Amino acid sequence: MLSKKLMSIFGGIASIILFVTAVILDREYSWVSLFMIPFVVGLLMSYVFAPQLDWWSFKRNPPELPAFLGNLLLTHFPFYQNLSAKNKTRFRQRVAMYLEARGFFAQRGGEEGEVPLDMKTMVAANVVMLTFGREDFILKKFERIFIYLQAFPTPNHQYLHASETNEEDECLIFSAEHLTLSFRQPNKYYNILVHEYAKAFQITYPNFDYPALGESIWKNWEKELVVKYIGIPEGKINPLGVSVNFFFENPEKFKELMPNGFKKYQMIFNLNPLQKNDPVMDKNVVDGVP
Repeated sequence: MLSKKLMSIFGGIASIILFVTAVILDREYSWVSLFMIPFVVGLLMSYVFAPQLDWWSFKRNPPELPAFLGNLLLTHFPFYQNLSAKNKTRFRQRVAMYLEARGFFAQRGGEEGEVPLDMKTMVAANVVMLTFGREDFILKKFERIFIYLQAFPTPNHQYLHASETNEEDECLIFSAEHLTLSFRQPNKYYNILVHEYAKAFQITYPNFDYPALGESIWKNWEKELVVKYIGIPEGKINPLGVSVNFFFENPEKFKELMPNGFKKYQMIFNLNPLQKNDPVMDKNVVDGVP
């Protein structure tokens, strides 16, 4: 990472100056140590602004996703499977950048652990799909993702549930069991990742003209099954998450049932999921952005 390279350079030069001043030169040349000051300042600035420096570097030279994770997308993620070769490359780069930019924390018995890289990629792929037509594809407000092994209770919902968007703490929370099933068997299990990231998107961009939603959003799944799968009471299920899931998973049916909603989501996400090979509508929005 750029920040670590800069810290190594500044720290190394400062250490050399300190060594030369303290060990080699006579005391009358102690003033030479003053040359160490700008390098110490550079070291501190590189540390303080490490996230910004690394992100700037990633945008200029996007990292590549490891091949085995690209194969994971190619095997299990329909949105990625249908993209052109050029768009596949951009999608992988965005996933790799999202993984670098966000903190993932496994919750095990009250202790935090490492989240497996393939599970991080499952999460990242869904948010990158949602924001593939936007300049901000990481939803800057939500920096942390917490993952439990199974359904979990939280202070906001004190019963077992599979996913949650916490606006106050600016984080998302998922059950590993449920998100894995959603990713690996998308035709069988409801996508809790898109469900929550749709809410995070709306919180990040509250001024978009979101469509009015009715019972038509439930034409792609049985409401009772979704309620049971997520574990949230029906009255607390976010309809936006359900509708955005519908928009991406079955755009033909969504457009037929809710043509006005389809147009609005096209504008909001700058995507047309019916154009599977090249879904971005206004290319100017993402021009010059990985």
